[in-house]
Amino acid sequence: MNRRIFTLVTAGAALLLASCTPTPQLKVKEAVLTLSPVDSNPAALHFNVYGGPEDVRLLRVSSPSAIRVEMHDVTVDAKTGAVSMAPMDRVLIPGGEKVAFKKGGKHVMMWGVNTIPRKLGKIETEFLFSNNERILVKARVQEIDGSDPDEKKAIDG
Repeated sequence: MNRRIFTLVTAGAALLLASCTPTPQLKVKEAVLTLSPVDSNPAALHFNVYGGPEDVRLLRVSSPSAIRVEMHDVTVDAKTGAVSMAPMDRVLIPGGEKVAFKKGGKHVMMWGVNTIPRKLGKIETEFLFSNNERILVKARVQEIDGSDPDEKKAIDG
């Protein structure tokens, strides 16, 4: 009888301890949109995606403040050292891992960003994943030198 109670108590304690470990949550953080110094050129969005409990794919990034949005990756040819950039239609986000979209690597390009993000200093973005999860993120907007957006450009166009 004591052995049976001990087994039940031990099993219950193990379950309680297991529930204390947080399950990783799919999230997008540290999002920053860097504006191009030439308005007709695309802006670059960099961010980190933190994988949830299972592998998913990032299928699309969009914004109501941009005309066109594409995911790209930068590669370097091992033989020639030539750098090239190519669009990506999806990106694997392994469960529990971080995938960085950063300068010189994966990133998102946004064409035709309107003046609202310049005025507000942030841009609304939506990330769509293969598990049908949508994550809304307000990314900080900055000039290429890291400074706040030039509001005069936003007003004068």
